[in-house]
Amino acid sequence: MFFDLFRSSLPKNFLEGACDMHSHLLPGVDDGFPDFEKTMEGLSFMKKLGYRKAKMTPHFMKDYRENVRETIEAKYQEFLAKAGPLPLELSLAGEYMLDSQFLDRFEEGFLTLDREQTMVLCETSYMMAEPNAKEMLYQIMLKGLQPVIAHPERYNYASMALYKRWKERDYLLQLNLLSLGGAYGDTAKAKARKLLVEKMYNYVGTDLHRVANVERWIEAIKLTTKERDQLEVLLENNKTL
Repeated sequence: MFFDLFRSSLPKNFLEGACDMHSHLLPGVDDGFPDFEKTMEGLSFMKKLGYRKAKMTPHFMKDYRENVRETIEAKYQEFLAKAGPLPLELSLAGEYMLDSQFLDRFEEGFLTLDREQTMVLCETSYMMAEPNAKEMLYQIMLKGLQPVIAHPERYNYASMALYKRWKERDYLLQLNLLSLGGAYGDTAKAKARKLLVEKMYNYVGTDLHRVANVERWIEAIKLTTKERDQLEVLLENNKTL
């Protein structure tokens, strides 16, 4: 706790003009925002925080078998048509679980994060990775695509040695912003700080599921000058997506 005396809250304008590259704002498709009205509230909230742009990244996983690319794209277009003018610039990507259905996604094509359509946002189970996860990541690379591993600090099974192996294989890592406030426990918080200061992250996202959750844990974030400076680098990286 002594070292927390040298940390401070995020400045009020810290997120001004930012791009959130990981959110579950698309209504009614996963465990994120349940309906249109809540999504519109979420967009207004993000605008208030200073965000200029957000990517909707719904889950693609065996728990949501109906979430295939064609269906999600249709729901996104339906949302845009209903919403009219928006407080944020939106685009659609996906968050892909490395599970038994993952290889099917190659046939339908991935909803990617970047303008060049190469970056695939991936996740694993928090407790244990799929036995074939390593092969799945390798297959992404073979296709000329770039894995971006979501919230690595939250994986209980992952060690610094594993993170370093991922970096050696040129996988990119995405920090969950709320991990820095303790939203996922002290272990994830400590990992997030270490990965941040060691410059192992490439991007940062809120992983927004509920407004109240972000509101609570952003207030809890306290960083050293070094941590804050590196977080600013990630926010700049986000703007290129």
